[in-house]
Amino acid sequence: SKEPHQSILKRIDIGLMTGLVALLLSFVGIMTSRATFKMNQETQKARVLPIIDIDMGYENIGDHSNAEFVIRLNNVGAGLAHVQSVIPTKNGEWIDNIETFDAAIMNGRMRSNVGYPDTSAATGFLRAGGYVEPRKYRMGAAGSELDAYLRGDYGTPLDGLDIEVCYCSVFEDCWTVKYLDRKLPKSVDSCIGFKDSPIDLFQTYIDQTAAKRLKN
Repeated sequence: SKEPHQSILKRIDIGLMTGLVALLLSFVGIMTSRATFKMNQETQKARVLPIIDIDMGYENIGDHSNAEFVIRLNNVGAGLAHVQSVIPTKNGEWIDNIETFDAAIMNGRMRSNVGYPDTSAATGFLRAGGYVEPRKYRMGAAGSELDAYLRGDYGTPLDGLDIEVCYCSVFEDCWTVKYLDRKLPKSVDSCIGFKDSPIDLFQTYIDQTAAKRLKN
């Protein structure tokens, strides 16, 4: 047998090298396309990113009769927020009844003098720049006790009271945020168990109050 001619071997080497270069360029092209797609996707997500900020506490304190206790969810982001759970807690435990919640924000004498609150559902879709106030009390006559309450004469005001919110974007990226954390929302895989059945304890309070009125 005769060995292949040097020119044939050279052509084979050039062909292999050309193929490898073409394969490498194809791989680079795929990676570049993937990176471009991911960057475009992240840009789109940033354009519709919701950010929920929680306000809670007494406002307009200087005018006792018109002072208010307010819980407010603000969407300060750029996109629609799907709020899937809103849960008041005290020392980490869910507050699942209205009497316990009221006791966490005012003393008994204040509660007996304050009027019925303004209420609304806390879960659902919240547009960018919008807000919802699931619970708001106007103090009225109860305002006369407000200074003493806030001074701590009846214990630490709003001691251990927190609000936990879980919400998602239109891309179904989800986050949790707590009032007391004062940190950026924390990314989570999903609002587990909430998507098909939202948890809104403020709606539970509304239902409990309505049932109590009917019973009386």
